[in-house]
Amino acid sequence: MEASTLIPTLLHDWLAGDDTHFKPLFEYYFPRLKRYTAAFTGDSAISEELAMNVLLKVWQQKSRVADVQDFNSYLFTMMRHETVSMLRRRKTTDTLRTADDNTPATENISDTISYRELMVRYHHCLDKLPPRRREAFILNRERGMSYAEIAALLNVSVFTVQNHIASSLKYLRSELQDYADFLALVVLVSIPMLTVY
Repeated sequence: MEASTLIPTLLHDWLAGDDTHFKPLFEYYFPRLKRYTAAFTGDSAISEELAMNVLLKVWQQKSRVADVQDFNSYLFTMMRHETVSMLRRRKTTDTLRTADDNTPATENISDTISYRELMVRYHHCLDKLPPRRREAFILNRERGMSYAEIAALLNVSVFTVQNHIASSLKYLRSELQDYADFLALVVLVSIPMLTVY
């Protein structure tokens, strides 16, 4: 395939500092990574998100990529690790959901749901957020950074940060509605314990 012969040149130029060459790399690898992981996940949307995550990591870890001998193998190995991680998280969540389904509905929620379980669900939800949205949310809610500080760090507008946080909160409220008694701890208050399992 002719496009594949351009990859070494595009990669070299991108690593040499020409960021415009990352776009054709992205366009070449994104559908391939998506197809690769779809064979394991069976879900097009999840496969798309995982492929996006891998390519975002490549962009963020440019200095590490410079030392890679076989970029193609490196990329698909990253994709495999990302997919395995997601499948493990999904298995854990399914196990917790099954345990919840077996609990009598009459029992008080505070007696049946442990803090640890809540944190597993919370982190699972965070993992499902788009990378930039997740990063902005964690910086604000878990590390206590202001919208202005996050905007400067991520090189985006304060308005964009506000949108990321608002969208994250809306998603978390929806996903964690079964945990209404505990929701304030997760989405309204910034507490260091949230990073502890």
